[in-house]
Amino acid sequence: MKFVRALLLVAGLLPAVVLAHPAEELVRKITGDMISALSSPEAKNDSNFVRSKIDTEVLPHIDFATMTKITLGANAWKGASAEERDALVSEFRELLLNTYTTALGEYSGQKLEILPHQATENDDRIAVVKTYFDDANVKIPVDYKLRTTKSEPDNWLVYDIEVENVSLVKSYQSEFSSQIKQGGVSGLIDTLRAKNNE
Repeated sequence: MKFVRALLLVAGLLPAVVLAHPAEELVRKITGDMISALSSPEAKNDSNFVRSKIDTEVLPHIDFATMTKITLGANAWKGASAEERDALVSEFRELLLNTYTTALGEYSGQKLEILPHQATENDDRIAVVKTYFDDANVKIPVDYKLRTTKSEPDNWLVYDIEVENVSLVKSYQSEFSSQIKQGGVSGLIDTLRAKNNE
């Protein structure tokens, strides 16, 4: 449920302004693109339209490889073959796409407040964009964690989301770990694939 709430972050916007940090600008762009999509006539009649917009406007800004690696755990990731890693990233991406699409179906005008960016020591590589999601006058803290790399310093990607201090990545760790203990990495891939095909 907390993950669904996190996904509903696209449900509100402040006016677009020039911001000091590119990670903050990215969060505004993502929410802006999704609000435009959700407000269009096509969104009301075609769920595939919203799914397509998420696929093209949101998911390119998410670091699925890093998310999957952290969620899987260092030992399991190292023990997986290249083919298994690719399959895990692909299925995890599909899982989040499905969840995001379902969550956006609950959109009903909620608002999002993006807090001013607070600089950190590694501000050129890692950033946290703090927000509050206003749901029926209840402010839910949601933090976007973003990173960039030396090879692509201008390409900021989301690698985790925290809702009320609960990490999206960590929330999947126990589930992944349990599946790996039962059927190995291949068993986890099969489970994710079956869930995505439901």
